[in-house]
Amino acid sequence: MTQVAHAPGFGAPLAAAPATAESVPFHRDLSPLRRLVRTRARAAGLAPHRVVDLVLAVGEATANTVRHAGGAGILRIWQDETEIVCEVSDAGRMHDPRAGQLPPPAGTRGGQGLWIIHQACDQMELHSSEAGTVVRMHMHRDRSGA
Repeated sequence: MTQVAHAPGFGAPLAAAPATAESVPFHRDLSPLRRLVRTRARAAGLAPHRVVDLVLAVGEATANTVRHAGGAGILRIWQDETEIVCEVSDAGRMHDPRAGQLPPPAGTRGGQGLWIIHQACDQMELHSSEAGTVVRMHMHRDRSGA
């Protein structure tokens, strides 16, 4: 595998969020976002432990925005018949295309947010380029609670 130095970005650009997606700009204060995600996840029929997982994942993604991308971003949230999706976008830029795919080394500080998102969600998509970074988190809407 050949590694390209100074790659222009990674991850395929993601399809646009649907026009029906709720879009919430944020700047540093993340508690209203957690409440919104909890409310939407419950309304989508996620089991209680899955609601907690999604709130945790979105909390990690938005905290990364605050810590590493100037503090401001946009949360988009939508659902369809099969899943609920939360997307966090910001002006930051990542350089490691494998970020979050492997657990951080023991004893290190930081670097756990994307790993936690990968563990908590059914699917995570990541795209980063000069235009910014998008983290998209998917949770299946299994109404049985399994």
